[in-house]
Amino acid sequence: MSTSLSDAEALGTTATRPVRLGVIDYLNVVPVYDWLLRRERDEGPRDPAGQGGLPGIETVTGVPAEMNRALLAGEIDISNVSSFAFGAHAQDWLLVPRLSVAAHGRVESVLLFSWHEDWRRLDGASIALTNHSATSIELVRLLAERRYAAHPTYAAEAPNLDAMLSKHEAALLIGDIALKEGHARRQVAQRGRPYVFDLAAEWEAWTGLPFVFAVWAARADRVEAIERSGAIELLRASKERGLADLERLAAEAAVRLNLPREVCARYLRLLDYGLSERDVAGLRTFLEMAVPGFQWSDVTMVE
Repeated sequence: MSTSLSDAEALGTTATRPVRLGVIDYLNVVPVYDWLLRRERDEGPRDPAGQGGLPGIETVTGVPAEMNRALLAGEIDISNVSSFAFGAHAQDWLLVPRLSVAAHGRVESVLLFSWHEDWRRLDGASIALTNHSATSIELVRLLAERRYAAHPTYAAEAPNLDAMLSKHEAALLIGDIALKEGHARRQVAQRGRPYVFDLAAEWEAWTGLPFVFAVWAARADRVEAIERSGAIELLRASKERGLADLERLAAEAAVRLNLPREVCARYLRLLDYGLSERDVAGLRTFLEMAVPGFQWSDVTMVE
């Protein structure tokens, strides 16, 4: 059974309710969710109670900021969430091992579009920030202020590049829209073609580490139900199947996003989903820099 976030909010909170699994509908997590969602959709009812292909598990869809909020509110039980949100709530959420969205070098879907070739010229200027991602916003702040000693002002805006760059000197886009705009490299807001900075590449050049954009986190008060449901094992199994089928996923994404298949395939191959030791080092470095009061000793992993 799949629901929207608003549907999930109306459901009860009894101990017998299904495990609610958050799903973000971005291309970067399609390799993790594709098999699992197809199983939910295609297998249909499996028992007299009407359970679908994922008995005891219910998927809930939303954008990253919605999943962060829903996990905190207890409206979902396990989800991929922004790394920054995880760090801010590490005392309440458990980190799921061997699942993440990380980039070793460029990522192509977290981009700063700027009218200035040098970040330092953004000092005192305004940057429009997408309202869909906490992690990418904090990454922009760190790069501008701590790497380049620039101190811009920031404004939250809907993710529309023309509108953003008509009013601001730079704009942050993430996800599928960033991938499309980065590929297009078009004239914007009747001002010309902006410079484009890949924030994962900027981070690696600065720190020498991968950047972890998202992790999977579980609510500590629901961990027993999550373990009984097998949700974590299903996510890992789905990830392995997705990684073995990237060409099909890229071809389907190309149609959906109106992008060349090779662009989508290259993008998916850039990403690492395993939360390796180097990924953990990059995650820890970012959280210690970005989250006030964060201590890695607060992090507990699901067994």
